[in-house]
Amino acid sequence: MKLLLSNDDGVFAKGIRAVATELSKSHELYVSAPDRERSAVSRAMTLNEPLRAIQTTLEGLPDIPAFAVSGTPVDCVRLALGNLFPSPDIVVSGANHGPNLGTDVLYSGTVAAAHEAALLGYQAIAISCMSYLCDHVETAARVAAMAVEYVAKYPMEFGMVLNVNVPALPYQALKGVKITPLSIEQYALEYVEREDPFGRKYYWTPRGRTTDSTGMDVDDRWAHEGYVTLTPLTYDLTHISRLKEMESHEFHWLG
Repeated sequence: MKLLLSNDDGVFAKGIRAVATELSKSHELYVSAPDRERSAVSRAMTLNEPLRAIQTTLEGLPDIPAFAVSGTPVDCVRLALGNLFPSPDIVVSGANHGPNLGTDVLYSGTVAAAHEAALLGYQAIAISCMSYLCDHVETAARVAAMAVEYVAKYPMEFGMVLNVNVPALPYQALKGVKITPLSIEQYALEYVEREDPFGRKYYWTPRGRTTDSTGMDVDDRWAHEGYVTLTPLTYDLTHISRLKEMESHEFHWLG
C-alpha cells in the first residue's frame, strides 16, 4: 500500500522515523511533516503567509521521499495530498512523543493531521508513544504496522480517525489491546509567572494535568496499566441527546 506519514513533533523526530522504518518493510511511504516541533497546535492552518516545503531525507531512510514543511500538521497533510505526492491508501500520523489520551486529542497536532486526512476522505490513523522521550518507540512502530493492516481490512467511515496509544514498554510486555472511550484530561490552569531582567512579567504554560480514571473504562486508565488503547474518533461535536431535548423547548428569541 501507499502510506503518507506526518506528525507534529517535526520531520526529524524519533517517533516518525521509527514508524517509517517499520512501515517501509511492507509499504511504499511518503513523508510530509513540520520542519520543527508543532505540538498542541490542534487544527491550525496557515492562511496569511506562504508555505515552504523543502525536500529532505530521514536518517537511515534515504529512499523515502520526504518534505519538511514550514506550516502546521494540518498544512503538511493538505500540501502532501494536494500537491506533493500521489494519493495514499492510508495516512498515518505519529508516532507522537507522549500520549494523546482523553480530551487531550482536542489539542493534539498529531491527531489533527490524521483528522484532516479523514475529512478529505482518506483512511487515517494517529499513533502515540506514551513516553515523551519515545522510550521503546519500536513497540509503537510495530503497533502502527498492525493498525495499518486493521484499517485496510476494516475501513472506517468518512471523517473517522483511529486513535492509538502505545505504552512505553517492550513489545512482549504489553498486556493486550483495549477498545475504549476517551477520558477527561485537564491541564493545570495557573500559568507559571516570572520576571524578565527589566522587571516585566511573563508566563509559561503549565505542564501538569490531571485525570481521575480509577476503575473507569477509559483510555487513560488502560494505557497506564500497560494496554494498547484504540479509540475511534469523529469530527462531529454535536451533542445528540441535548439536540433532541432542545427540540422540545420553546424559543421566543426573535419575537
